[in-house]
Amino acid sequence: MTTAPHALEVLRIPTSVLVAFDWRPFHFVLQPVHHLVRMAHIVTVSGFYGAIGLLDLRLMGWNDALPLRALAERTLPILRGLFVAAVITGVGLFLYEPVKVGSHAYFTPKLILIVLGMANAGLFHLGNFKSALAAETIGRHARLAGGASLLFWTMVIVFACLNTEAAPKMLLR
Repeated sequence: MTTAPHALEVLRIPTSVLVAFDWRPFHFVLQPVHHLVRMAHIVTVSGFYGAIGLLDLRLMGWNDALPLRALAERTLPILRGLFVAAVITGVGLFLYEPVKVGSHAYFTPKLILIVLGMANAGLFHLGNFKSALAAETIGRHARLAGGASLLFWTMVIVFACLNTEAAPKMLLR
């Protein structure tokens, strides 16, 4: 029985590239602490998503009583630290088993969404961030940037979850 090609098949990283990343000495060094790296990744990603979600919801106009400037000043340093930690642990997990991790159907779309989330944040910070902090009300650009950010980071989490489970072989009714 042949299976239909996956819709995201064109985005898959070629196996030869994934094999080139497979360096067994790194695997064996990380193996005793792999579970700790995985836990650290889950905790940092969770913290990042929670904090970015609060900031994005505020940018979208939620809870007008909470000053945007105060929230941003307290949240952004934490967000940056959590993001760096999530990237370091994520790269470590990828390099631990690049063929297994990179061959998942939703891995490349997840990476693309991470880049889009970063680009959205970068463009917003270069353009409208300072005016959004100074404004009495949240403007349209800030609302759009917050909505796009929330969408991108939510989809990163969704694709990460889809990568961890195999597709069901049969549907139970």
